[in-house]
Amino acid sequence: PGWPTPGSAEPTQTGKRAARADMAVDATQVDHGVDVGVSVVVLAPAVLMLLGSGAAFWSRIPERLQACTQNFSAGLLISAVANELFPLMSHPEIANPTIREVSSFDGALAICGGFAAALLFMFGIQQATEGHKEHDSHGEMRRERSGEFEVPLLEGESASRAMVALRRETERMKLEVADLQRCISTSSREGIDKRVHDLTYSVDRAKRLLIEQEPLDERNVSRMKFHVAELSGNCDAILAQTDLANAGAELKKFQETLDHIHHHTERTRFRRWNPAPKPNAEKELSEQLPMTLIFTVTVDAAVDGLLIGLAYAASASTGLCMSIATCIEMGFLGLSFSASIQQVTRSTLRHLAAVSVPPIVLTCVGFFGHGLGSVLTQSPSVFIGLIAFSIVALLFLVTQELLAEAREASGDDMLVNIILFVGLLGGIILEKALG
Repeated sequence: PGWPTPGSAEPTQTGKRAARADMAVDATQVDHGVDVGVSVVVLAPAVLMLLGSGAAFWSRIPERLQACTQNFSAGLLISAVANELFPLMSHPEIANPTIREVSSFDGALAICGGFAAALLFMFGIQQATEGHKEHDSHGEMRRERSGEFEVPLLEGESASRAMVALRRETERMKLEVADLQRCISTSSREGIDKRVHDLTYSVDRAKRLLIEQEPLDERNVSRMKFHVAELSGNCDAILAQTDLANAGAELKKFQETLDHIHHHTERTRFRRWNPAPKPNAEKELSEQLPMTLIFTVTVDAAVDGLLIGLAYAASASTGLCMSIATCIEMGFLGLSFSASIQQVTRSTLRHLAAVSVPPIVLTCVGFFGHGLGSVLTQSPSVFIGLIAFSIVALLFLVTQELLAEAREASGDDMLVNIILFVGLLGGIILEKALG
């Protein structure tokens, strides 16, 4: 049963997808019109996030395992985009046979609109929650700007001591400014360059006076050791050159590596895949919840919930792949978020209240996204734009977060990089199993 009989035509891929969509609807509907399938795919990531938050009280995850899960999640999502979303965008009647065909112009217009809306939304959220980096005319990073410090400023007696130290540092900076003025008056290029770099270091040192500095974590130290070895290799490469063009290219690589090492020394921003270490028992905590961080994580969870709901409305298997990948992501996000809350409060009630907000929002927005997607499938142009929006959002998650952070953590680790293709294969097999 289920195999084509002699003389019968084998079902087309479009037919199989449509039949699967019909079976998914029939199999998951229960009393009062509640869809069990969407409940599972929406609640699973929220539950995993809560479990990850609880795990922060007892353990931390090795970064190599984190990188493997990032690559696996990325492979699943790429597979979902290729196997499900692109065909749906090209042939929306797959998801809903009642949808009428649209003209090529209307379809292209809907796709462009969906892409533009997703780019504005995803990069807008990133800018609003993480600040951004400015670049000069040569494309090189000049400075990172944000509306506020990414970690809380010191308070109480610590703030008073920091203010005294900041004044002393500022007096030294005034002397360095005077030296810079003398170099400018004598048109000394080398002197100006040296004083500017000295002042840049003084500014970095002054910033560190305003916040509670944690020791460099093991991950950043290990990465800096790796990059220092790269610096040595860059020097050897410069010495091996016989012409200025190649030597200049190698010198640029040296500078890029040096800038990257400096970036490691300044990393204090919350990262979903890099949980903070447990605070020492004798450490005095501020007991003030980081509202900006809570807002950022809640927005992140809401976006993921919306995408799961929209994806499931478009295709049950796409929603399932999205949910599985998001479960992995949310588990680690819950761990990192809970670990960050541990750094500011020892109150169990405050901690539970903070870590409960994102999963609740994810669940609510996920159900809303499914309802919205179900309504939008009735309009072919809007439905195509919805699928285009989902494709950009998923690829944003893959390229801007999962693959970037996995590469940063694992470097050229072949086994970790292979896991990306294991995830891709898993997505293909899952699609075949559901088909």
